[in-house]
Amino acid sequence: MDIPDRVTAYIEKHHLFPGSGEIIVAVSGGADSLCLLHLLNRLCGPGKRYPQLRLHAAHLNHMLRGAASEQDAETVAKIAADWGIPCTVGTVDVPALAREEHRSLEDAARVARYRFLRQVAQGQPIAVAHHADDQVETLLLHWIRGSGLAGLVGMLPKQQDIIRPLLAESHAESITYCRQHAIVPLEDLSNTDPRFLRNRIRHELLPLLESLNPGIQETLLRNADSVRVDVEWIETQVDACWLTIVLAQQENSIKLDARTFLALPLSLYRHLLRRVTARLYDGQSPLEARHYRLLEQLLAHKNDGQERRLDFPRGLRVIYDFNHVTFKRLNIHTAIHPMGGKSDTREAALLSVPGCVEVVGTSWQIAAEMVPEDVMQQVRQALQREDWPQVWRLLPSTRHTVYADADKVGPSVWVRTRLPGDRMRPLGMIHEKKVQDILVDKHIARHERDFIPLVFSPSHCIWLAGVCLDDRVKISRETQRIVRFLMKQV
Repeated sequence: MDIPDRVTAYIEKHHLFPGSGEIIVAVSGGADSLCLLHLLNRLCGPGKRYPQLRLHAAHLNHMLRGAASEQDAETVAKIAADWGIPCTVGTVDVPALAREEHRSLEDAARVARYRFLRQVAQGQPIAVAHHADDQVETLLLHWIRGSGLAGLVGMLPKQQDIIRPLLAESHAESITYCRQHAIVPLEDLSNTDPRFLRNRIRHELLPLLESLNPGIQETLLRNADSVRVDVEWIETQVDACWLTIVLAQQENSIKLDARTFLALPLSLYRHLLRRVTARLYDGQSPLEARHYRLLEQLLAHKNDGQERRLDFPRGLRVIYDFNHVTFKRLNIHTAIHPMGGKSDTREAALLSVPGCVEVVGTSWQIAAEMVPEDVMQQVRQALQREDWPQVWRLLPSTRHTVYADADKVGPSVWVRTRLPGDRMRPLGMIHEKKVQDILVDKHIARHERDFIPLVFSPSHCIWLAGVCLDDRVKISRETQRIVRFLMKQV
């Protein structure tokens, strides 16, 4: 069976297409998306297998590669026109979005893409060109991030309004199809950019795993299928208890009955938490494994009449008043970031990298400066030799000046003073530690502790200013860009 027949069988097996209407096809211009568009154009329309379905191509210019991105958009629009398919081209300044919403570049690109596609679709199905190789990378990405059982299922053929007709095919098969039909794909150099974790998985981790087990891709896909069966059963149990636990749902908040919720078995409890938070965040929960533990600590408090709350990344606030547990999605610019404690309302300032901000409530400024390229060339050479004395001669640090891997830090950070529950992983440690305990261990005077700036990435504290750097942003042999953080008196 050739690829058109296999894809048709896959579409019908998983009921991916509606009986009539329009399907939006996400087209980047690469081999996979052009293969998908060409295949679906052979299947949809008058006189074809699905005569009541129309196609509409959609391409987003992420503004990541300047004129090359604009040229790609023009090329995709022309290809769609040549094939008789209407096309909508959008433009989003993804680097600006990453700074504005305090996301990684990779996450901002994904969010921008799906927002654009849903604006075009207006409720119609959206076909994307994810394939089996993408699935393997996604499974490894989820495993690295500790996504739990649900993450080990990977992508599904159909998730809400997203359909994936090529999910059982390989990237190599897309390339072969394009060659057979004289389709010339665009080359996106961002697919090799090591700043993106997915690219490092593709080009570094997967080859290593394949050297240990040549069949690792098939093994991962087989495991995902086994896990999917278990997760589907768990989700039916969540469905069964949803109406008795969820008291109110609004666009930016969901309220639960605390007593019924807390009586759930731990597995259902966590899966329901994932579903609640995913509904507030366009299908992708912002919670990680460590956040579940913090929530469990919050909800374990005995009733003393005081409302308790925690603030998590991306503006998620959880409020517990012992009768209800309420999840709210706050405006990202006004949310405490990251995890706050109790009812504290301390402000966080957004610091673009490079840039400078004043730390609210203190006499300090925090500045972020990129190390110049001429210095970086020398640093990279010293790192490759593992000549650390030379590295530190080139990067002189003081109590108020530290250096971090810029790609691990991201395009922007948050700066504020400490809140109850703040944690970080000091340089050289493998576990996180309470900031309060670090300050005590370092013999920082009690009256100074509330005025020390803390710098946060989207997921964790990266610098307790004047005290210690977080191990997860340290400079390593793989470091390509370095940011210098400075603590200055106003």
